[in-house]
This record gives sequence, structure tokens and C-alpha cells, in this order.
Amino acid sequence: MGFHVQRPSFVFSACCIWRLRAPGATGFRAPRKILAEDEVIRPVHEYREGLRYMRSVPLVFAIALLSVGWATGGGAAQILFTLFGEDVFKRGASGIGIIWGCAGLGLLFGGIVANWLGKWLSFNGYKLVIFIDFVVHGTTYVLFSQAKEFRWALFFIFVSRAGMAINSVLNYSYLLRTVNNRYRGRVFATIETFTWTMMMVSMMGAGIASTHYDPRLIGTIAGLLSSTTAIFWGWANWTGRLPQPALAVAEQTEPEVHPDHAV
Repeated sequence: MGFHVQRPSFVFSACCIWRLRAPGATGFRAPRKILAEDEVIRPVHEYREGLRYMRSVPLVFAIALLSVGWATGGGAAQILFTLFGEDVFKRGASGIGIIWGCAGLGLLFGGIVANWLGKWLSFNGYKLVIFIDFVVHGTTYVLFSQAKEFRWALFFIFVSRAGMAINSVLNYSYLLRTVNNRYRGRVFATIETFTWTMMMVSMMGAGIASTHYDPRLIGTIAGLLSSTTAIFWGWANWTGRLPQPALAVAEQTEPEVHPDHAV
């Protein structure tokens, strides 16, 4: 049944992606230059080059650390929603669904707000919003964990996820605008790999901890871990370590190996 419920959203997502067009391209993929085998950059060297690029652009490196820092508590949330619906608020399966539903609405609302903000927000304003949102996100998650009434818990998780969505949309928008097309795939893949690795560690830790400690305590710690990420970002910003990077070169293209020269 879950597949049938989700299928329309998958179709809608596929249509949105299908309509994407890269500048100067006839389809979704940007134009590529054909290279012979001896001109291809080897994977290991290419990956190391991508890491060096990330370290050389403070904003890109900071966003990567920000994502990993959020995941220290973000992974635990995936475990805690079930525990709060079942054990804390005694609402059973419907309680779990309502919590996830409010979290999803928060993400949707935050995405809409971020889209509006991004149109007029300056770079300094963007950095300030990220700092505030991380504080709000973590604080409201702590409040969600300590809420005595179910309705207040739903409100706090809505606000927490809205703040996270604003951060995510704004950060990825800046990555898309500033990361050179030559490194973009490697940068996004690296950030996602590190983030989801930390997510798995956080989920595992929360799962083990749930057999010994109260879910409210685990939720409080998870919220604080995510919120303290703002300290790093604020320190880097106010000490001048996050200068505005140059915009990416839109016309630079990725190399492609011609089939006749493939290994």
C-alpha cells in the first residue's frame, strides 16, 4: 500500500527533474568534451583533487562540516519519532504517523520560506540566517523532547524541521552557485557520504541508548548536538573565515570518455 500512496509523488518528482535544462544544453546533462583514455583523470586522483578544492573554498568546507555536525543529532531523530509516538505519548502507529506528518509539513514550509528568502538575502544575511536557524532547529527539538502535551510536541517538531529545511535549501543553493562545475559532483557526493555516514552512527547510537535511557533524554542530547553546530558556524563567520566565494564558471564542462577509447 505504501508504494501506491507514494507513487504519485515519485511521478511528480520525475517530471520536475525531466524538465530541468542546463544552460546551452539540449537536455538535462551539460555538454561534455570527449577525451581519449590517456587524457582521463584517474578516480583516486580525481577524488583527492575534489577534497583539495573543498578545503580551498572556506564556504564549501564549512557547509560540509555543518552537514556532518547536524547529522550527529539528526540521525537520532529517525529513531526517536517512533519511540515518542509509541512509548512517550502512547499514541501507537497513528502517533508515529502524525509526528512524521508534522515534520514533513515543516520541511515543506521551510522550503517555501527559503525560496522566498533566497531571492533577496545578501551573503552576510544568509550566514546570519543559517546561524539563527541552527539554534532554532536544535532548541525546538529539545522542546519537542520535553513537551508534556502531544500538540506542543507537534508544534515544536514542525518549527524544528522548518528551520532545517531553510538551512538545507539556502546551503545547497550557495553550493550550486559557487562550486565549479568540474568539482560539483565530487563535492556533493562527498558531503552526502560524510553526512549519511554520521547519520548511521547517530541512529545506531540512539538505538543502543534507547534500551538503557529515557527517550526524552536522548532527544535532548540529539537537539543539543545539532544546535551546537551553530557555534562553529558563528565563530567562523564572525572571525572572518567565511568570505564570499566567486560564482562558479557556468560554461565549464565535464570530460566524457569516448566509447571507442574506454578501458
